[in-house]
Amino acid sequence: MSSSRHADRPATSSKISVAVVGGGRRCFSLLQMLESDALKGLKLKIIGVADIDPEAVGLTYAKSAGIFTTSDFRTLFDVPKLEMVINLTGSPGVTHELANLSPPDVTVLPHLASRLFQEIVQETLTASRQMDDQADQISRSQAFAQAIAQATLVGVMVLDTDYRIVWVNEAAARTAGLTREEAIGHYCFQVSHQQINPCAAPRARCPMRETLATGHSAHALHEHLTAEGQTAYCDISTFPLFNRAGQVVEVVEFIRDITVDIDEKLEQRTRALKDNLARAIQEDKLIALGKMVASVSHEINNPIGSIINFSMLILELMRKGAPGPDQVVNFEKYLELTLREAQRCGKIVGNLLSFARQQPVEPKVIDLCDIINRVIQLIRHKLELSNIGLDWKSEMPTLQVWGDYNQIQQCFVNLIFNAMEAMPEGGSLIIRGGCDPSADRVWVSISDSGVGIASQDLPHIYEPFFTTKSEGCGVGLGLSMVYGIIREHKGEISVQSQEGKGTEFYISLPAVQGNRPKE
Repeated sequence: MSSSRHADRPATSSKISVAVVGGGRRCFSLLQMLESDALKGLKLKIIGVADIDPEAVGLTYAKSAGIFTTSDFRTLFDVPKLEMVINLTGSPGVTHELANLSPPDVTVLPHLASRLFQEIVQETLTASRQMDDQADQISRSQAFAQAIAQATLVGVMVLDTDYRIVWVNEAAARTAGLTREEAIGHYCFQVSHQQINPCAAPRARCPMRETLATGHSAHALHEHLTAEGQTAYCDISTFPLFNRAGQVVEVVEFIRDITVDIDEKLEQRTRALKDNLARAIQEDKLIALGKMVASVSHEINNPIGSIINFSMLILELMRKGAPGPDQVVNFEKYLELTLREAQRCGKIVGNLLSFARQQPVEPKVIDLCDIINRVIQLIRHKLELSNIGLDWKSEMPTLQVWGDYNQIQQCFVNLIFNAMEAMPEGGSLIIRGGCDPSADRVWVSISDSGVGIASQDLPHIYEPFFTTKSEGCGVGLGLSMVYGIIREHKGEISVQSQEGKGTEFYISLPAVQGNRPKE
């Protein structure tokens, strides 16, 4: 809620404008009591009533009296000149929501204080019928303020026009490291700020001074010193107490410590800024990768290696003599795979350019199982030569996602070849796939029994040009490319690794729903 809606409050107003949440019998009783001439010294004016029951007796009575009524208490904050909200519902949750919604210049009384307020008003009305002089009226106002103050954990002080404390509750005295008896008689600025003069700093205006000058409630945020010498951030609200002549004779000051709230919000904001900065740095590194695509050739080595292997296999068989019918069929299959790998070289270059946002992605419904099967078909011979056992299983016959086939294939190629290079003496390559119906996502994990990744290197593995391989074995582009492609597909990638025990990469992507991924 913005506080600007109350900026036009007339400076000549002498009554505190109050809205009531809960239009039942308590509200009806309160409205009737405030109409009594004996309670005019309280200077309260009901300007709005809210209740979900349109037939509530207090709500009906307020409507007949020309007071604004509503079924939604939130709209009370739209009523001009509002200064205080009293919660008669008995619900702490409603009080909490009211406090969160209220603008800085509107004070919300908790439900317990509101009940005591009504009871005190009732007692005040009874007593006022027996009191006629000005001293008794002031005494009732003091009793009203003191009763509310004792019913809350919020610090409360009653100050005279010279800034001296004439009454203080335990909460306020305890914060200052004093007893109530020790605090009474001191100036408020001595107790709260340990100063010898009233607050005068522009950034910490004095609400007490403003209330004395205008006769209105006032509000400010101050830094108070605790008994331990620590700084506490406090929300200060002041309310005037009037005599029969309409003069401000005392001021009630509510002090709410919001240090914890501010610290939590500051910590949340700091974490968000750090996360945003980390993402910005990562994206900047990926942009730098895009600028280097013209001079990068490492990522086409894998398909070129497959082309060489198939060509050598065909050449070796040809040298043994004229191929038979069965071998001709195999030659056709090998040549088809060789052609496909050559085309994939071009696709990889295209992927690098697309990764640098220099050409659009071509998404469609693709099957991760089909992609993995094709990659395995290309590397099976190399796995056998490297003495690496393969274990590939999927919980589902198909794992459909919406994305670019060649980009996702390149991700699996990079991860599988990394796993193979991590097992120079042989080992086990385990690939698993499945579906998480509760999250509408499919997943694939690729794990190896290789050398693992050092703990100090794990935070850097997705950075462009970072590599743990020996010189000439890579330039550190593979995992940064995988990270970027998965991110572009609205997916997630994580890694777990332990030196000497292997590494597992886990990829999660949105599942297809109606040929589209779930947003």
